[in-house]
Amino acid sequence: MPESERSPIRRILCQRFPDFADAEIKYFAKGTFNRLYSLTNSTWNKAYLFRVSIPVEPFFKTESEIATMEYVRRHTTMPIPRVIAFSSSDDNELGYEWILMEMMPGEPLRKLWPTMPDDARVRFFAELAVHTKQLVALRFSKYGNIYFADVADRVIPHQAPVPVKPDNDLGVVDKDLGPGGNFVLGRMVAQEFFFDKRVYYLDLVAPFKTSRELVDMRLELLGKRIRNLSPIEGGPWYCENDRELARNKDRVYEIFDQFKALVPRLVPHDNGPEDIGILWHDDLSEHNLLVDPVTFKLTAVVDWESVCIIPAYETQDARPAWLSDRDWRPTPLVQLARGIPPNDDFLVSDKLRRVGEMGPSRDAYHKIVGPVYDGTSPETQKRVKDKVGVAKQLEIATFQHRPWWTAAWMAENGFVSDKPANIAGDNGCSTDKPTDTVAEHVVDAQA
Repeated sequence: MPESERSPIRRILCQRFPDFADAEIKYFAKGTFNRLYSLTNSTWNKAYLFRVSIPVEPFFKTESEIATMEYVRRHTTMPIPRVIAFSSSDDNELGYEWILMEMMPGEPLRKLWPTMPDDARVRFFAELAVHTKQLVALRFSKYGNIYFADVADRVIPHQAPVPVKPDNDLGVVDKDLGPGGNFVLGRMVAQEFFFDKRVYYLDLVAPFKTSRELVDMRLELLGKRIRNLSPIEGGPWYCENDRELARNKDRVYEIFDQFKALVPRLVPHDNGPEDIGILWHDDLSEHNLLVDPVTFKLTAVVDWESVCIIPAYETQDARPAWLSDRDWRPTPLVQLARGIPPNDDFLVSDKLRRVGEMGPSRDAYHKIVGPVYDGTSPETQKRVKDKVGVAKQLEIATFQHRPWWTAAWMAENGFVSDKPANIAGDNGCSTDKPTDTVAEHVVDAQA
């Protein structure tokens, strides 16, 4: 590890935390938006992490992450790292925002999963379910991110109405938020709002009162993004995906306009039971679940950045990412343009494989967590199917990278009458409507 990285960290430790002055500082890992360093000392009984963040959503991302972790610590038993100190400003010795926190014990689930006995896998997710059930029991009246109350003036739009304490007990809705609470619900911090050029499109992403408001904002961002492409190699923000979208822009815009026209029909303005707000960690994956390598018990849930309050229906009944089919995606446009054939057959076989591998753990998990809203009525089930389908298309990895799949989804569900045209250019790759077998699995995966 170069001294140029270690020295600024040590200066901060020496000036602000004398007990850490003799720490051994080593590079530990890096994420999409940060770099982590381990702090150890032979005389300590635990280790620590010093995380340095690049300037993505300055102030808001760090502030909401710290507040969210503290909120979860106070109101659930979920094991999460304890934060020692943080800076949500880059006005410091490093020139970057940073967090000093405990290093949690255990190994990432991805490392132990291949050798974990089947019964240990089931017990692990049953244990996680106990904590998750507490998390999803915390209900919210709006969607956004949690912040400490002392920064309310910076995270809530001035034009937004002042939160009113609900008539019912705060233990039921918006617990510990708003007047008299330690936290507030403010600006939403999520990758869909700051990924690549999207960060320049909006000044403030306010708390949303309805699913329709949230969907409309996502739709607005998608529309701006696909009409602001960077297809010229060597130019600012250039990427292969933009090049392929630009080559097929007339068809891409046609698909988007068809999709946009569907939203009022599929996502009504009024919320239903499926729209109750839930604080949801959408990356409970093999990377962020830590496991004791001997007992196979859960030791920690990490990586709480950009964890938001979202509509309940988007959580798939609070299913962890590792138990879901979220990586079950069709071949993106860029790969099709390179001559890589569609992966439809692989998707079907891999989904069936995961059903067998994950099935017992899924069953044990959902038996404890239970449904997160009342979805028994046919009307609610129909709304959820429509809303989940819309949400899936609005993911960055879907329309922005696979617009032809959105066209296929609309055709499969009878939303448009025309068969989607091939938009793979002259590369000879068919991007027509999926076969019935594949489409059947697509609908099942989105249900």
